[in-house]
Amino acid sequence: MLPGDKTRVPLRTGESDSEGYPRQLTLTVVFHPDLGRIGASMALGTLDSSGSLRLAATTVGRNAPTFVDGLPLSEPHVSRQALKLMHHPRGLQLSDASSESHLHMGPDRSSSMALSLSDLERGISIRFGHAVVCWLRLSPSPLTPFEGEQGYFVGVSPESQSIRRLIRAAASCDLPVLLRGESGVGKEVVAQCIHGQSLRAGTPMVSVNMAALPETLADAELFGTAKGAFTGAEQRRGYFQSADRGTLFLDEIGELANALQPKLLRALQGGEIQIVGGKPQRVDVRLIAASDADLDDVAQFKTPLLQRLAGITIRIPALSSRREDMGLLLLSHETTRSTNTVSLALEAAQTSAHRAAAWASFIYNALNTDWPGNVRAFLLAAQRHALEIDQRSEAYSQRHSHGAGLTAEHTSVSDAFLVSTHEASHFEIAETARRVGLSRQAVYRRLEHIPEIRLAGQLPDRELLVAIDHVGKDPTQLSRYLKVSRAAISQRLKQLGVHR
Repeated sequence: MLPGDKTRVPLRTGESDSEGYPRQLTLTVVFHPDLGRIGASMALGTLDSSGSLRLAATTVGRNAPTFVDGLPLSEPHVSRQALKLMHHPRGLQLSDASSESHLHMGPDRSSSMALSLSDLERGISIRFGHAVVCWLRLSPSPLTPFEGEQGYFVGVSPESQSIRRLIRAAASCDLPVLLRGESGVGKEVVAQCIHGQSLRAGTPMVSVNMAALPETLADAELFGTAKGAFTGAEQRRGYFQSADRGTLFLDEIGELANALQPKLLRALQGGEIQIVGGKPQRVDVRLIAASDADLDDVAQFKTPLLQRLAGITIRIPALSSRREDMGLLLLSHETTRSTNTVSLALEAAQTSAHRAAAWASFIYNALNTDWPGNVRAFLLAAQRHALEIDQRSEAYSQRHSHGAGLTAEHTSVSDAFLVSTHEASHFEIAETARRVGLSRQAVYRRLEHIPEIRLAGQLPDRELLVAIDHVGKDPTQLSRYLKVSRAAISQRLKQLGVHR
């Protein structure tokens, strides 16, 4: 418990399970303008086997409490008291504790919500101010920092920690490994990690996509051919020979032709391959196979081969079950990307407020999105977002450069930063102007020409009355619901003769 926190009576939920307890209520930084903070976490409470949720902190803000890296959120646009946590009959009540900085939670961008333990186990996104995004989750085990080592499976989540433990176990021996998981979760990454941490690290790792290998050529491609094996055939090494003394990774192993399965089983059992048209040859190959299909249900896949492949089985979880890893995955993309992928230029967020806000928006939306394509789809979306940021910046520069009448109000503050600051200022023009350092008139003129912003004067009476039916007559709730100034809403209520 932190200094100043009062002891709270533990919540009795009635939900108990003797396994997997205690669980930690963990807040993880998924995006922060200071990129070194991404992946830092803190324990806000614990859930014991009796179903008692004990809070270690009741507020989260700019200066306290601290994460495992010894620092608080430390972002000037976050209030000293931003998030409030309270016990609730359902589980936990979260609410915006500040009138100074904006706070969003969940896909509906709520400022207050009650969460059950099941909700907390799934996790909830929280955006502090304009540029800090976190993931709150009732974690099955404590989170430990990820140091960003090269050649390791990236992530701070308990699921990623478990995968790294299995990778170390697999790397310590030469047993065949079967990797299972949905498309795009990173099966080849895991295979590379196993090879890179094994005693074979200095030898070749050969990767083969069995789905892209024509059935008529698969035998020769895998095991090689002897000269004269068929008309025009020359002696040729197969993938097994190329991987001799190293590792052979067979992706989409479920696509392996039925006729070739006995030959693969022989290679696994005796280390011997049958060259097409030639003599058997011994090879020293560590085999790693992968499939996004359940091989037990693939009719043509033989059980003896499946049992031999699964010397060690590693099931890689979907991205949706380890969302707190998303920020670290972006950082990893930047350090390991190939020349044919787009740079995310994340480092620019450290000096550009509008880029920080743009990436925070992307991450917040990503946390609330299901990713059928998992990590692969997420990183492709991030690359598209990086291109869109560059295109908007270029278009803005072209629109406002080399022309008469270019003023400080157009050059000093980007549209993205102005919009995020306006939201953080609860849509009050005076407060927005104070925060961005422009006059009220300048801010008003700018906001009039930004499509996603609506001023109170543009709000139809009918829409206001419909909003009252939804959220009531409180100006603060109406302001958040309609995304317009609270002061202006109060004035409109008076004009309509609506009394609280």
